[in-house]
Amino acid sequence: MLLFHTMRFLILIVFGLAIVSVVEAKTVCDLHLSRIKNMPFTGQRGQDAHYDAIKNAGKSAVPCLIANVTNRRYAPDPRPIPRWGTIRTTIGHRAVYMLWDMTNVDPIKMLPRRYQRLHEQIGVYALDEYLLDGRANPRTLQRKLWRWYRTTYLPYMKGNAT
Repeated sequence: MLLFHTMRFLILIVFGLAIVSVVEAKTVCDLHLSRIKNMPFTGQRGQDAHYDAIKNAGKSAVPCLIANVTNRRYAPDPRPIPRWGTIRTTIGHRAVYMLWDMTNVDPIKMLPRRYQRLHEQIGVYALDEYLLDGRANPRTLQRKLWRWYRTTYLPYMKGNAT
């Protein structure tokens, strides 16, 4: 009887810790993604505490970043690049930039051909255009990122586990 209660107690602890780790990863995005003021080109740390917090969360932040791709709340562009037209970036843009920075996934390759050709002309601004051109575009990119996460990123992470 004591063994049964001990096992039940241990299962509850493990289950609780698993939930806390998932919630903690989401909290990292919720606390920091909208507050990033400077997102460096080269991934240098130490310039923005919020950027660093998400980078430090590492692979545990990837699911919440993908979940935020459809967040349409406006936020200033944290990249140190000249502004492009009247584009107003969103939290979703920031999530895509962070994914690109942290995992080296190339979202440009996930865009329709029209935007890939546009990328050849205007660079990364083609991604911004895509995310703002259609209401369904962020959701479409998010679905592609989830597919990439399940089929490419997770197996890669499992294969490199030590």
